[in-house]
Amino acid sequence: MIKLLNVGFTRLRKNRVFWLLTIFSVLLALFMIYTQYSDMKRYGEVIEVEQLMLNYSTMIGIVMAIFTSLFLGVEYSDGAIRNKISIGHKRTNIYLSNLIITAITSLFSYILFLIVIVSVGIPLFGVITIPISKLLMLIVCIFITIIAYSSIFTFIAMIISNKTITAIVSIMFAFGLMIMALIWLNILQAPKFIETASITNGDTGAVEIVKEPNPKYPSETKKKVCQTLLDINPAGQMFQVAGRSAPNIKILPLYSLGILVIFTGAGLVLFKKKELK
Repeated sequence: MIKLLNVGFTRLRKNRVFWLLTIFSVLLALFMIYTQYSDMKRYGEVIEVEQLMLNYSTMIGIVMAIFTSLFLGVEYSDGAIRNKISIGHKRTNIYLSNLIITAITSLFSYILFLIVIVSVGIPLFGVITIPISKLLMLIVCIFITIIAYSSIFTFIAMIISNKTITAIVSIMFAFGLMIMALIWLNILQAPKFIETASITNGDTGAVEIVKEPNPKYPSETKKKVCQTLLDINPAGQMFQVAGRSAPNIKILPLYSLGILVIFTGAGLVLFKKKELK
């Protein structure tokens, strides 16, 4: 395992996709700071540094899908996996080493993003306004969800031999998670009443605002089901954490760990049975 990790990290340092990911994380942080600073100067808005620290989490699934599929996708095309097996490495160790490398790399990209936001953002916008304990809890949730994401995309990359198909499936899966999360959020955030305006006097143009029950307001059972699905979904976790609106924040890491166990276990079983060309 140690040898596999050493080889993997050596390849990582020479990998263009890794350096593009690193540059992207830095530029994204600087771009967010620039746009928020412009709004602060132009409109006098109050910018919270902690919100900038959390915003990247909503899109990191897409970024990880691209990186993992491109980085691990060549393992089959260049014969690396076959060579590792031929010299005596166990398939379990090969799979787990790739999972560890992708997880650490993804965590590194987010940590780098945080460092830029804190080092540049605090001097511009001021200190963090929420309790540090709460912020740390939110960041820990993001870290664990990133690891869960890594298990999903490693599973896809190690089961599918074709790099192009791996990239397509990974990116589509990441977008699918985001779309489903947004659908469930929309249901949960539906107002109980909706306001309608009606003209009561055509001559004077008097308007009356009437509150009516929202026919799309979900029942309690539907809300519980949507909230559970949102909590299980890694993208749903990220949206809730970024919005600081997760009612079950202490349970989210448990769901992420469950995803890690399920996808890693399934991946190990299928990878052991996979025939290599």
